[in-house]
Amino acid sequence: MKPVSAWRRLALAFSLFMLSVAVAADLDAIPPAVRDIYRFPGGDWVGHFVLYGLMAFIGIRAFPRRAKMFSFSLPLAALATACLSALEELSQFWFPTRTPDWRDLSFGLLGILVVAWLSGQSEETR
Repeated sequence: MKPVSAWRRLALAFSLFMLSVAVAADLDAIPPAVRDIYRFPGGDWVGHFVLYGLMAFIGIRAFPRRAKMFSFSLPLAALATACLSALEELSQFWFPTRTPDWRDLSFGLLGILVVAWLSGQSEETR
């Protein structure tokens, strides 16, 4: 059996971290100290951009497979991260303490797209 790469272990750990953040937010149980990190204008959007971008980056490193679409190739991990981002935002309709926001989704997707684009640029320079 082939050993699991460090990137794949990190991808699993970061995915579990993101799941725990979503569950804590759904239960309105995010510690005040963590909430304070995002208490500036646009802080929530910066958080979505950075966290989903980082999740896509780790995913692309762990699972580098790409799908060819028209004249470009798209990392499958970035596509999976985008789907998870959309599902998490849509899930907020079922929690009274949450408010789904198209801007949160947009900034998360933008972070994913930037990382996917940068990964494509690094592929071309190799």
